[in-house]
Amino acid sequence: MGIRQTILIFGLAAATFAQDLTTKADEFVGAYAKLGKFSGTVLIAKEGKIVFEKAYGMANYEWSIPNTVDTKFRLGSISKQFGAAAILKLEEMGKLKTTDKACDYLPACPEQWKPITIHQLATHTSGVPNFTNFPDYAKIKYRPSRYEEQVKLVWEKPMDFDPGTKFQYSNTGYVILGQIIEKASGQPWERFLAEQIFVPAGMTNTLADSNTALVPKRAAGYRAAGGMPVNAEYIDMRIPNVAGALISTIEDLYKWDRALASGKLLGEAAMKKMFIPEKNNYAYGWVLTDQQGKAFQGHGGGIEGFTTQIQRLPSEQALLVVLSNFEDGQTGPVSRGLAQILNGGNPEIPKERQEIQIDSAALDEYVGTYQLAPSFALVVTKEGNQLITQATGQGKIPIFAESKDTFFPKAMPATLVFTRENGKVTGLILKQGGREMKAPRL
Repeated sequence: MGIRQTILIFGLAAATFAQDLTTKADEFVGAYAKLGKFSGTVLIAKEGKIVFEKAYGMANYEWSIPNTVDTKFRLGSISKQFGAAAILKLEEMGKLKTTDKACDYLPACPEQWKPITIHQLATHTSGVPNFTNFPDYAKIKYRPSRYEEQVKLVWEKPMDFDPGTKFQYSNTGYVILGQIIEKASGQPWERFLAEQIFVPAGMTNTLADSNTALVPKRAAGYRAAGGMPVNAEYIDMRIPNVAGALISTIEDLYKWDRALASGKLLGEAAMKKMFIPEKNNYAYGWVLTDQQGKAFQGHGGGIEGFTTQIQRLPSEQALLVVLSNFEDGQTGPVSRGLAQILNGGNPEIPKERQEIQIDSAALDEYVGTYQLAPSFALVVTKEGNQLITQATGQGKIPIFAESKDTFFPKAMPATLVFTRENGKVTGLILKQGGREMKAPRL
């Protein structure tokens, strides 16, 4: 076989793969959109090039304005990786060290924060409580505040743990990082990110969100109520800070990925540090996971009206971005399904599920506690004629019968299959996101 013929065959195979991926991805995401479970934009890149991008649903349901591939979405916690990159950039510039004590850069500090390092804030190992978990957060999120009110909520609260000993996700930690960026750079964090990251990467559609500015092609945010979209609650966008205030597009996040891969933004040492996990596989604004035997770098985001996912597969120069203008936008299941497609798999296409009625007395045999992991269980209870599930540390979710022993939640794509021995329910299998998890009944 000659070289020219080999190149032609390789090119044909690559084109066939790209076409197959495009068809599968559109069928998969389109099914979510048709069921009213996804509204937003999706991008897949392979070997550094975009192979699929498409918009679904509406950017504004009141005006029936559809999403487009250049619609801007709130990123939520994907913003954290940009804040972390800014910290690493400042270290390269000699303006700070990640081993420095955070309090050296803050206007004031409670005594219990004094041992905390910048590194611990970036990796969620600081022990500083998460201000969005406290009841008073519901009061301050409507008011303009850049730093003081968020920190005030946790100022006198006991630490979750001694710094560096454990992992606990904390938006407070990244709000503090925003203050450190401003002190070390001498300018607002938004301007520093724009000058040092967005402009060099060519990210012309990425910026800190604003409740007052006119932002072209910005999507409105929604949540579902009774199966219908309603406007999301208000949040003053000065509250999230580096922890979650950015807006962007799928193509700008592709540019972010390419700029990281090319070394355009950070040197080799900083890039290496960005992706070294500390605890719970969390690095500097990135979570390292294994999907279908391949190493991914990713992060999700959630903020009023929006959910997001970004996943990098460096070994194949691959990228997945899913942005939704719904609070329960199913970006996690969509992202996992697209990862399966990228790896040559065939995720289950979501479809409208048909509920059947089971006698109330027969539901009693499913009630119990099912152990999914040593410290994680699924408790099944019955309220009236309705089965309810509640996972450890999570809210209640009703489940509905599809057949005897097979149930599903309407709130998310998942299946629970109860297993029996000698006619008695002894466990269940949770099928979700392409995985099957067995849980014996306690």
